[in-house]
Order: sequence, then C-alpha cells, then structure tokens
Amino acid sequence: MKRIMVAAMLLLTLLVFSACSTMNMERKLAEENRIDTDVYAYDDEEFVFNEGVLQTLANRFRLEELSTENINSIMEDEIKAGYYNEVIIYMRYLLDNEEDQAAMYMDRYYEALFAHVQNTEDPSPQLIADAIEIAERQFTLKPDDQKAVVQYANLLIDSRTDVDEGLRLLFQLEENLEEVGEDPTQQTLLALANAHFIDGNYGKSVDLYLLLASLNPEDALLYYNLSYVLQTMGDTTRASEYLDQAYSPTMDFLDTYGTNSYGAFESFLRSSNPTNEADSLR
Repeated sequence: MKRIMVAAMLLLTLLVFSACSTMNMERKLAEENRIDTDVYAYDDEEFVFNEGVLQTLANRFRLEELSTENINSIMEDEIKAGYYNEVIIYMRYLLDNEEDQAAMYMDRYYEALFAHVQNTEDPSPQLIADAIEIAERQFTLKPDDQKAVVQYANLLIDSRTDVDEGLRLLFQLEENLEEVGEDPTQQTLLALANAHFIDGNYGKSVDLYLLLASLNPEDALLYYNLSYVLQTMGDTTRASEYLDQAYSPTMDFLDTYGTNSYGAFESFLRSSNPTNEADSLR
C-alpha cells in the first residue's frame, strides 16, 4: 500500500511539473510571438489601436492551415471593421521580420494605410509619408496600371500632400484611357468623379456619379455624393431627390459621414427648398 501511495505521489508530482513546464513554454512562446507595439505602432496620439485585437490577429495569421487568400480576406474584413491600425502594425512587423511573406499582403497594407488617412482627423505625418512612399513605388513600377495610379493620386489628394499633382495624375489617366479605348474601372470612375468635383467641373462629376449609380443602384453613398454635387451647383430640387434615394440615411452613410453632417445637409436642403419639403425629404 505504501509503495502504491509513493508511486501515486511521484506520478502526481510529474504531472504537475509537466503542466507547469507546458504553461511556461506556452507563456514563453506567446511572449516571443508578441508584436512589440513600442517598435511597430506609430508614436502619435491619433494612432489608436487595440492591443488585444492586434495580438489575436497576429496569432491567427500564424496558423499553418490559413492560405494567403485566407489571410488577405481576413485582413480585408478587419480593415472594413475599423481595425486598420492593427493591420498596419502587423504589416510593419512582418516587413521587418518576414519581408517575403509581407509581399503577399501589400495591397491590404496599402488599404489599411489609406483607411487611416481617410478616417483620421489628423493622420500621423510619418504614416502619411510611409503610405505615399509605398503608393509611389507601386505607381513607378506600373505607371499604366489604373489601380496604381488611382491609389497614388487619391492618397496625394486625401492627405492634402499634393492635391494638384493628384488631380493631374487622374486627368492624365482619363485622357490615356480614352486614347487607347480602355474602359475605366469603377474605382477609377469614382476617383474621377471626385477629382472633377474638386476641380470645379461639376457637370462632369454628376455624369460620372450617375454612371456609377446605374452600375451600383443599391449604393446609397453614391446618391449622397451625387446630391452633394448637385447642391453645390445650386440644383436643390434634384439634390433633394437624390438625397431621398440615399435611403434617408443608411448605416453605410452614417458610418462614413456621421449623423451630424447628414443632419446639417438635410436641414440646409429643407430651408433651401421649402415648397418641396414633404415630397423630397422624408
């Protein structure tokens, strides 16, 4: 009996020791895999991120069963969900440690950087510089590629780094496409619609937004943009009609422009066109 108790105690001791060793190994592995945000996050108060989400994403991306397509898809979903800063940190880590692997996700990296610029009131200056460097490099490598041109031009415009150059690139792209008889992508059409609006060519901007709306009749944001251009032109009647088509408003609209901007714009249209208030804005 005594021998059995001694053996049981020994077995228990071994199990406890094994469990502790496993926990220590897992803890050590987790620490080794942890992304150092002091190194890879931008040191700027506008660069806000969730540490837990970041480390969870990094661990998911390390799973062997995930393909490159899987990871690209996950990154795209996380960017749309608002976790673009977390994707940026992970990509900066990957570029520093596994550059060959990072090359497979560079489109998502650019999208995350651009999302930060678009959605942050005062974007990190260093982040803008990095984003422009990446976009310019892609544009230099593929100067005739619509996506490369549009990404670079949009970044110059949205970051206000060089609006004139961004407009020049887009209008040159438009001219080149017409010369060779190549159809613009929807991304290009959207960039051109915005560029013509910025340049004061409102009629051309309206035409392009109408074309995009015909291709994407369920996209409420296109109707809002169209309404805004028409309102700027002074055509408040048509602006009211298209604002009404923006579904008064949709969640996409609220996520992009915020409730304050919608309320201000709707109030302006009501005061500008009181006779059609009941019909145009409900």
